[in-house]
Amino acid sequence: MPLPSPKTLLRILLNFCLVGTGICAIANASRVGAGHGRVSWVHDLTIYLFFGLVAFALFFFEYQLVQGLTKLDLNLALGYLQSFGCLLLLLCGMWAVYYNDGPGALQDSNSPFPYNMLLLIFVLGHVVFLTNVVWSYVREARAR
Repeated sequence: MPLPSPKTLLRILLNFCLVGTGICAIANASRVGAGHGRVSWVHDLTIYLFFGLVAFALFFFEYQLVQGLTKLDLNLALGYLQSFGCLLLLLCGMWAVYYNDGPGALQDSNSPFPYNMLLLIFVLGHVVFLTNVVWSYVREARAR
């Protein structure tokens, strides 16, 4: 079975973050009321996934815009690097949110690691995307 295109992977990741944000928001809202304590890692995961949603929406929009305006086929390997690299960083950040605020060893330390992962997602995604655009233009110029 062939891999879906990088644009399709970004759409899948966008939907994953959207559904995850909704589930976490519902779980967080269901714990409101007397006798219920707030689960901080669910709240932090909601915020983390929301900003992941923003990141993947931006990447998908950029991918769609560049391919639509230039009619240029972007490099698939770099597209997969962007999609899978950002997915790996997102999963590492999700684990860190749970581990830092959950029953893990670092429960009381308020580490900025998950939010640094969001910054890395934005930086990696944009650097690889810009490299992909430049690489595709150079490749097409050499073909002429």
